[in-house]
Amino acid sequence: MEKTVKELAVPSIAYLVSILLTVWFLVLQHTTIPLTFLGIDQQVNLTFLGLPLTVLLVFRYIALVIEKLLVGEIITPLANGLRTISITGFLYLLSNWSTFPLWLRPITEFLIYTSLLSVLHNLVIEILNDINQLFEPIITSIYILFVGYISSNTWLAMYPNIAATLSTMLSDSLTSILQSGLAEPINYIIILSTVLTSAFTLTGLGANHPNSYLRFMSKTVGENISKVMFLNFAFFFYIFFVRNFLFKYSGINPQFITIAEWLLICGTFYLGYQNLKSYAETALVIEDVTGTWRKHFQQVETISDPQLELLSRLIEGFIDNSLRDDLVTHLTVLLTESGMALNQVSQINGLLIGHQDTKPPRIGFPWQIAQHKRFDKQRRKQIVDTVLSLIRIDPTVSS
Repeated sequence: MEKTVKELAVPSIAYLVSILLTVWFLVLQHTTIPLTFLGIDQQVNLTFLGLPLTVLLVFRYIALVIEKLLVGEIITPLANGLRTISITGFLYLLSNWSTFPLWLRPITEFLIYTSLLSVLHNLVIEILNDINQLFEPIITSIYILFVGYISSNTWLAMYPNIAATLSTMLSDSLTSILQSGLAEPINYIIILSTVLTSAFTLTGLGANHPNSYLRFMSKTVGENISKVMFLNFAFFFYIFFVRNFLFKYSGINPQFITIAEWLLICGTFYLGYQNLKSYAETALVIEDVTGTWRKHFQQVETISDPQLELLSRLIEGFIDNSLRDDLVTHLTVLLTESGMALNQVSQINGLLIGHQDTKPPRIGFPWQIAQHKRFDKQRRKQIVDTVLSLIRIDPTVSS
C-alpha cells in the first residue's frame, strides 16, 4: 500500500496542479492571446478550453486513482472507459465553441453517447458474465441496437450540413444527387445493418453448446461482431446504391454483373461450407471411446489384465465425473513400467493435469446446465483421445 501511495503521489500532484491552473486561468479568468492568421491580428479568448480541459484532466485522474488503489475484474474496463470518456467529453464540450463546424457537432454527440454506452456495456458484462454466460450475447445485442439508434439520429442530424457544405465543392450532377435525398436511404442501411448485426450477435449463445455447428457459428460470427457489422453495411450499401449505379450508369453488360454476383454468392457459400466442415471434423468427438485406449495399449507391455481393466474404469470415471487424480497416478505407473521415458510420461500427464472444465453459470436454466455438462464431457473425451494418441511405445521394450 505504501508503495502504491508513493507511485500515486507524483502524478496526483501533477494532475491537481494542472486542474487548478486550468480552472483559474481558463474558467474563472478571461485569458486571451494574440493570434495572427492570414495577416489579420486577432485576440483569441481561451475560455472555450476551460471546461473541456478540466473534464479531460479530472476523468483521467480518477481513472489513474482507481487503477492504482483498487483491484478487481471490473477495474481495468472501468479505468479504460473513464479515459475514453475523458477524450470524448473533451470533444463534446469543445464543440460548443462558436467557431466549431456545425456539421461536426453531431459526431461529438455520437462519440460521447457511444462511449458512455460502451463503458456501461463492458461493466455489466463483467458483473453478470460470472452469473450466466448467456448475458453477454444478449446484452451485446441490445447494446448494438442502441448504437444503431444513435448512429441513425447522428446521420440525420449531419446530413443537411454535409449536403450544404459539399454542394459548394462538387459539380452540378453530384449536387443534384445530394439534394435528391440520400439521407433516408443511408439511414435505412444503418438501421438494417444494425438490426441484422444485433441478431447475429445472439449466435454467441452457442459458445459452450455441445453441438459443434452452433459453436462454429458462435466462434466465426459472435466473436467477430465488428467484421460482421462492416460486411452487413457493405452488403446493404451495394444493394441500395452500387448495384443500381452499375446497372444504370456504368455501361457494363448487366449479364456480366449478374454472373459476377452469382459467382460471389457461390464462392461465399463454398468457403463457408468448407470452413464449417473443417471445424466440425476437428471439433466433433467420437462418442464411443471404448476400445480406443485398448488399441494404443496393445503396444504397451502391462503387468496384468486387471491393471488394464482398472485403467478402463478410471478413464470412464474421468470422462463421466472428471475424476482425474487416480487416473494420472495409475497411468504414470503403467507408462513407466512399460518403458516410456519420464519426459514423455510428464508430457502426457500434463494434458490431463492441465485440463479444466468450463465454469458453470451460477444461475442458469436446466437445459443450459445439461448442455454445459455435455460440452464438458465432450472436452474430456477429446483430452482422453489426445492423450492416448500420444502413447507410442516400442512393443519390444519390456517392463
